[in-house]
Amino acid sequence: MDFTVTNLNDAGIGSLRWAIDAANRQAGFDQIRFDSSLSGGTISLAADLASITDQVAIQGLNTSSGSAAIAIDFNGHQGLIIQGDAASGSSLSGIALVDAGGDGLTLDTSGVTVENCLIGVGLDGTSAMGNRGHGIRITAGASNNLIGTLDPLTGIPLAEQVSNVISANGGDGIHVRGGDHNTIANNRIGTSADGTGDLGNGGRGITLTKRADHNQIGGIAHSGNDPTQGEFQRPGQGNLISGNGAEGVLISQGSRRNDLSGNFIGTDASGTGAISNDSDGVAILKANRNALIGTTRNQSPFIYYNVVSGNGGNGLRVRNSDHITIHANFFGLGADNQTIVANGGDGARIEGTSRNTQYGGVIPLGNVNAGNQGNGINVIDHVEDFITFNTFAGLTAFGGIAPNQKSGIRISSNGGNNTVRTNVMASNVLHGLHITGKARDLWVDPNIIGLNTYGTQATYTGSDGEEISWGNGGDGIRVEGRAREIRIAGQRRSVIPQNTISNNGGHGIRLDGRARGVTVGNSFVGLSSLGFTSFGNVQGGIWVGAGTREIAIGQRRDRRDGNRITGNGGPGIELISPRQATLFHNRISSNTGSGVVFAGGSGNTLIGNRSSDNQGYGYAISSARGTRTARNRGKNNSAGLYG
Repeated sequence: MDFTVTNLNDAGIGSLRWAIDAANRQAGFDQIRFDSSLSGGTISLAADLASITDQVAIQGLNTSSGSAAIAIDFNGHQGLIIQGDAASGSSLSGIALVDAGGDGLTLDTSGVTVENCLIGVGLDGTSAMGNRGHGIRITAGASNNLIGTLDPLTGIPLAEQVSNVISANGGDGIHVRGGDHNTIANNRIGTSADGTGDLGNGGRGITLTKRADHNQIGGIAHSGNDPTQGEFQRPGQGNLISGNGAEGVLISQGSRRNDLSGNFIGTDASGTGAISNDSDGVAILKANRNALIGTTRNQSPFIYYNVVSGNGGNGLRVRNSDHITIHANFFGLGADNQTIVANGGDGARIEGTSRNTQYGGVIPLGNVNAGNQGNGINVIDHVEDFITFNTFAGLTAFGGIAPNQKSGIRISSNGGNNTVRTNVMASNVLHGLHITGKARDLWVDPNIIGLNTYGTQATYTGSDGEEISWGNGGDGIRVEGRAREIRIAGQRRSVIPQNTISNNGGHGIRLDGRARGVTVGNSFVGLSSLGFTSFGNVQGGIWVGAGTREIAIGQRRDRRDGNRITGNGGPGIELISPRQATLFHNRISSNTGSGVVFAGGSGNTLIGNRSSDNQGYGYAISSARGTRTARNRGKNNSAGLYG
């Protein structure tokens, strides 16, 4: 049955209160419509409305652009509640819900659609009129609700499309407590209706908590995006989640199998300017098997990527959460793959006891971690079974320079079985890869550190014609602290043929502190990835400091594990008082210092190396006790073979 609201009165025939009461009494599906003469008006309530307990479609009014054109001002009273099995399948559209004493809208049922509403925002789309609780609350057991729209609107550019605006509320924009299989798509949460103004919710943009499972934030609709080729359209189902007082999105307390795709989190509607969430962009805390997905293995890169940039904290934080998947997203870079929109912390921070974080994958599943105020990726505490695979750390995807203000990737986790594979780490202010603290059991192979994506160029030409170095400001790889069982080596073959560590402002590799059990093998230090061009590290190739133990540079068993160390600004390999260091089958040439320098230390081995064309000695060995040497050769060193 149809009921028409014909006036803006609090009560009486023709009022909204009258229509809701009548629809509740009439069993079965009903519609509540609003007379068009009420467009632009506000219903100001003097008492709580009755909860909606029977299936109803409340069809408000809309402007020509699709925005809500009639408002309900709750005046501090209870917000709108839809509850009970009989209300399943209801819908709400074209209404502004403002100034409730608690939550603006509560869904305690399933199958409800909420679209083209303003929740916490006035009819002008810019005035903060927040509800004092959450904008929308979805309760435990409420499932299959749709907040927003799934189908992009024909003829309207994606950048101009929006369903609900959920902003300026005292709590979260949307709070899902135990609800499952809900979809939140094409909303603006924490901004003005046009996506340019900060109207942040006081809490988080979206919270999924208390076993809120199988929810979808955004979606996989797209228009053939490939921002690496300058083809950019906002993903058609993604939300803009920005300006909020805490995290943009929080997934916590056992919530599982929730997916984020196509969302801009911390930016404006264009994806190239910041409207910061005050804390992390996305936080996943004690919540296993969740994902941020931007493409699949069979699609081009970044089809429906999340852009998690411009946030006050980290872009992404994962803590005490297992089996998290992060594929094809931007952290710290704008949606155009050019503009830096820095997160205030790290691009991604993986911490606590998190296990099996899949950060990227085979092409095209890699992520971009660039332009952040902290590190591109920071892995700490007791994280284990972590892999970063095909990450761009400090540069755009297949493009230009976007330095992180600390290191490209930093790892201090002692959890073990962690992997850094097929990444490019370039132009960062500190180091490309920083391994520190009590990092343990880490495999690094193969990566490019200090050069462009293909390992073939040392400089990049900016838009103003300036030549800018791809090199990291510090070392290519720095290993320090009490790090142990670190393998910078391997025979893995991919688009990157081997570790290539060149063109950095410090050393190619610096092993310091009390590091032990570090292996460096089958790596190019100072060369291009193909080995034909020299791009030397400024201070030297490999530096090994006092306090280190059991350092292996090359391996006795396999000549293929020897390193090529060429064209660096200091010695090729310099060892300062190490213990039990071994050098096997390395080719060291054309460095501005000596090929190999041994100064102090004990129990070291130097066998089967070739050191030629260096500007010092081939091998400069002084006061190194018990150093075994055999079958080392070379030629054309400026100061001779031995010194």
